[in-house]
Amino acid sequence: MSKTWFKLDNAAKVFPAIYNKNDTSSFRVSAVLNDKIDESILNKALKSALERFPSFCVKLKRGFFWYYFEHNYNEPIIKCENPKVYDSVRLYENNGFMFTLSYSERRLSLEIFHALSDGTGGMDFFKTICYYYLTYKGIYISDSGEVKTNEIEINLVETEDSFVENYDSDVPAYEKEDKAFRIEGKFYPAGYSGLIHTNMSLNELKEVSKKYNATITEYIGACILYSIYDNYLRGKVDKKNVKLFIPVNARKFFDSNSIRNFVLYIRTNCDFNNKDLNFFDMIKYMQETFDTELTKNRLHSRLVSNVGFEKKYIVRLLPLFIKKIGLKIGYKILGSNANTISFSNLGKVELPQEMYQYIDRFEFSIGASKSTPINMGAVSFMDKFLLTFTTRITDRTFIRGVIKQFVKDNLNIIIETNDLEVEE
Repeated sequence: MSKTWFKLDNAAKVFPAIYNKNDTSSFRVSAVLNDKIDESILNKALKSALERFPSFCVKLKRGFFWYYFEHNYNEPIIKCENPKVYDSVRLYENNGFMFTLSYSERRLSLEIFHALSDGTGGMDFFKTICYYYLTYKGIYISDSGEVKTNEIEINLVETEDSFVENYDSDVPAYEKEDKAFRIEGKFYPAGYSGLIHTNMSLNELKEVSKKYNATITEYIGACILYSIYDNYLRGKVDKKNVKLFIPVNARKFFDSNSIRNFVLYIRTNCDFNNKDLNFFDMIKYMQETFDTELTKNRLHSRLVSNVGFEKKYIVRLLPLFIKKIGLKIGYKILGSNANTISFSNLGKVELPQEMYQYIDRFEFSIGASKSTPINMGAVSFMDKFLLTFTTRITDRTFIRGVIKQFVKDNLNIIIETNDLEVEE
């Protein structure tokens, strides 16, 4: 690194303020390999990946005005996988690292504190770990550009704050949003999170989505909306609308190569009160949302709303302990209170050709919380599409509703879970 410390990006600044041991504001990427994992080789691979990704080789420090990152000279820790997922990120443990690399038989998993990066940046880092792991096992892999290796020079734009770089005070801020409908249920004890993997053919999913004249994300979003409507709101009146939160990789819209956070989002705003709706209506809701919200102008307005707070002169002068209070309140109003559920589709993982035969599949999930007790993440690799539900509650009504639609559309699904045997 050219310097031993740097600022948190705009999106990252909220996460240390809202972090707690039960809601760690983290996400998880995993790969299931075809052979048992060798920890001794894995340690060497992680160190090589950290050389290429210096923005991950940091620890969190408190300044008077803001948190900041400082280069971490400690030894990174690799752990055996803990069945209690989303419990490994500890900001001032793990030798100060804000991610945890763990393994279990053939599964390699990386849990990342969201202040470090978003899903795209995290997957780039994880792919590099996998690359070096296979390389150090003696496997030849061509450098064809799909993985950021140490042979590819680090570009300064990789660590830029693309939120600030694209801020424009002339762009109107996004309008205020109302509170969202919430899914409720009995929480697991001790902050446990359930993972339910639904594994299906990517090609089959594409065909089903095409049948509805929808993209994969629009189709799955419609399944989510219909399950909420059918199981919680059909024939009922609720003043709060259903707001499905969908992260968007902003790099594609603003020509950014940052590996730090640069994700914006769109939300549905569905009023289901006293309406007789079917699944096709949900497809229409999703398509209208994408047509209206997934534009550079609308995303730019959200960016300006996010950055505008930290640009305020009075905010810049406030000490950190007061800023933390403001960030918590702002996140609750603009973030958690405005979301019913989140669904993030990370897209297709691309690798050098030689790596494909050694990896069975990838997995991606985002942590759930008390305010949004169920969230969903998806990733595809070759012909495998893996949709993962992360749930903090024991009730399976919503999840069954989503899977019911998959079955109705003749999708062949394999379901795996880490579920605890607890009463709903």
